[in-house]
Amino acid sequence: MSHAYARTTHHFQENNVLLANTIMPFQKPLITICLYLASFTTFAQQKPNVIIVLADDLDAIFTPQYFPEVLPILDSLKSIGIDFTNSFTPMATCCPSRSATLTGSYAHTNGVYRNASTNGGWSAFKHNEPYTLPSYLIKSGYRTAIIGKYLNGYGISETAKPVYGWTDGFVFTHSSYYKGYDYSILNWQGGNPQNDTLWNVSNQQTKQYGSTPDDYSTDVLTKQAISFIQNTEQKDDQPFFLYLTPTVPHNPLQAAPRHKKMAEERWAKLPIPATPNFNNDYGKLATKVETKLPADKSTFLRNTWKKRVRQMKKGVFYYNSIFKGKVPGSIKSFLQADWYGRLGSLYALNDMLSNLIKTLKDNGEWNNTLLIFTSDNGYMLGAHAMMNKATPYEEAIKVPMIITGGDSLHLNKPSKTEEWVTNLDLMPTILNIAGLNIPKSVEGLSLAPILYNDSIINFRDRFVMEYAGPSLSKFKLYNKPKLSMKLLPLYIMDHPTYNAIRMKVRSAENGIQKETIYKYIEWQKNTNKKVLNFSNKFRLKDPELMRMISAGDIKTLKLKAKAEEVETELYNLTEDPYEMDNLLYYKPVENKELAAQLKSAMLEISIKK
Repeated sequence: MSHAYARTTHHFQENNVLLANTIMPFQKPLITICLYLASFTTFAQQKPNVIIVLADDLDAIFTPQYFPEVLPILDSLKSIGIDFTNSFTPMATCCPSRSATLTGSYAHTNGVYRNASTNGGWSAFKHNEPYTLPSYLIKSGYRTAIIGKYLNGYGISETAKPVYGWTDGFVFTHSSYYKGYDYSILNWQGGNPQNDTLWNVSNQQTKQYGSTPDDYSTDVLTKQAISFIQNTEQKDDQPFFLYLTPTVPHNPLQAAPRHKKMAEERWAKLPIPATPNFNNDYGKLATKVETKLPADKSTFLRNTWKKRVRQMKKGVFYYNSIFKGKVPGSIKSFLQADWYGRLGSLYALNDMLSNLIKTLKDNGEWNNTLLIFTSDNGYMLGAHAMMNKATPYEEAIKVPMIITGGDSLHLNKPSKTEEWVTNLDLMPTILNIAGLNIPKSVEGLSLAPILYNDSIINFRDRFVMEYAGPSLSKFKLYNKPKLSMKLLPLYIMDHPTYNAIRMKVRSAENGIQKETIYKYIEWQKNTNKKVLNFSNKFRLKDPELMRMISAGDIKTLKLKAKAEEVETELYNLTEDPYEMDNLLYYKPVENKELAAQLKSAMLEISIKK
């Protein structure tokens, strides 16, 4: 079968306009991408199967050096696929990232800025469901299946129902599934649209899983995925889309029982790789005073820095309280327990991928299947004295991505590319390869030019990052920091709202063209309860709030001004890849114009028209 790739002329023109609006004079080479896209011909042939295997919190900075041990299958996938070494997730936490994958759009378009509360989780996402990737694929004859994790909040505030766009579902409900045991699954088949908003299924049931080795969640999902593929053989002429989303290696998941001994012997005492910014922000421009406290970082990080560093050696009690079983006694901190669990749990992910590919080949499906492996976000393991994710820093936004598939797709493999790609690009890529039109709301770019041609350059020179925080603000404990730290002795996703841009800037020095990568960040300065409530309502365009702003209400305008106060950071990633020297702190005058340029580019993308 020849590869399937199609896009309408109308959308080519729109994409050209979109890129042109974000391209500065020295960035015109990007336009060649659109011309290249437009040169593709529509082929009439069988649509390919598509599988996305989405890891949970798998980083691309700390862990990859151990992939040959815990995820050796990735080397095999790279040898028969395309390795994207600069893959990013602009919204670097669970729900915003997964929303971007399923809609091809940023948070400012789909409305999901955080994992929970206002502007967050499933409640903020569900209005998008009729316009997601599976909803478009099903209209083209695809059988679609979601197996694993969906979005935070699904099945908690109300009875879980089958999700619009998925003919088949095998989805976690509630949040207990992160332990790998004692969770519930909503299972359904035969889903179909009743209209543009209502979804019908022929049958559904909820099953509770316990604590036996057979209940280990990664393995349960693997068996279900294999069963789904085998069942599709009964209608071999119907293509399928499988969205397989285990929680590996999200804490507190532990190693599968069969890997527990091996994990303890190998990983219990292994220290986390010490990057230059681990509990450190002492860069080339820093003074000696900053060996203990970073003066160039924003207020929220400076004010908590010393305690963050101390806490890196604490917290194992809290980890054990949510862990299914105790971690080895040699582990004394939450961070080390997290690291131990992450590596141990990846063995089962390797088994999942291996069994998935074997099943595809055994059932004659591999030759016509596109397989995408990636993660929803990266992970902070002590970088800048921070844990978890949801920051605009490199450790949180950079993720692994490998795309491969059968010979009938004629992919440019094996190959490796350093072009910048994001998870927003997956939806338009899949629609292209399936021969479908791309909706106007999609902000990602199809990766088809890279998948079929190794000469593409300057595919993307910028993307924005968005987040509404602090994520823990949904808890009443947020306004009681002493009590919060007693119950949860860790700073996790406590940082404020930010907007940021990562961008290539080209210049000429002595007649020689130079390209430098910069990152510009704006942190919300004021994060008291009133400001947070205002910000959340403003994102939702609350009618009463917008009326008061339009009427010039003095109190409302003062609150708006407070909400818009920001603290800024600027990094030269080419020279400072670990983001340790904020140029707007050390050299503000020299970098004022550059910061303004990046901010202007950021606003062109992130302000919803």
